[in-house]
Amino acid sequence: MAASDFYLTLFAVPATGPRDGGLEDRVKAFLESSPMTESLDDAKFADVIGSASKADYLLANRAFIFELKTLNGDPKDRVENRLRERFAQPGGPIVFGQVGLSQIVDGLDDSQAVYKAVLDLSSRAVRRHLQKTNEQVASTREGLSLDDAAGMLVLMNDGEPMIDAACIGYSIKAAIEAVESGYPEIRYVLAIIESHRIRLPGGGEGYPLLLVCRQTDIPIQDAQFLGLMLDSWAKAHGAGLVRISHHGDWSAMDPIYDGGPPVLSPYR
Repeated sequence: MAASDFYLTLFAVPATGPRDGGLEDRVKAFLESSPMTESLDDAKFADVIGSASKADYLLANRAFIFELKTLNGDPKDRVENRLRERFAQPGGPIVFGQVGLSQIVDGLDDSQAVYKAVLDLSSRAVRRHLQKTNEQVASTREGLSLDDAAGMLVLMNDGEPMIDAACIGYSIKAAIEAVESGYPEIRYVLAIIESHRIRLPGGGEGYPLLLVCRQTDIPIQDAQFLGLMLDSWAKAHGAGLVRISHHGDWSAMDPIYDGGPPVLSPYR
């Protein structure tokens, strides 16, 4: 599997009202409601895997090895510190009042480098979870002799507004391309995001779902399972799954926040 293989499909679940309970708890309850789901914390796996690092679930009659990771660790302070360092340099901008970050950064000679630094700081958690999941899936695969099972990372974010859908998508792509092996144990990454919403085609808003596939020729049984799972997740939240054609345009993931976007204060 080439490290550069990266195919992102954007979905959304229409926002039909407030969500009950935390995202991680709802994802676990959803997965465990299926008779084809096995929790790797079950006592029956203790003698086989022991204390070795392991994933969270086996799904679809052990066709998938699932690992769940919640994005946390607000990057706001790190981003503000990085901007403060740049703005303190000779020729740095002087701002009165509160303005958007783009209004300041776009006028800098090194604006692209500044944006990249901000994005890299915001995406550290994504890179860390990819690396750890790759290890956990490999250990589970070896311990249970699941040579053909597909490794899958599920990233969940309902509490970090700065780590938005585009940031997650970019971070996955950049992390895969930056590592020579490209995290070969992970075939799919699903990001379930409820920290913000995105615009739906034809109007309305929804919570974004990003599905990253590491190959174009997805096995038919994988495609069927993933499609059924995402559709069932949407229906469990009282809505139908919406697929959004983005054509490689990250603006399709522009976030919509309650009360406006996160506010940065790099001048304190």
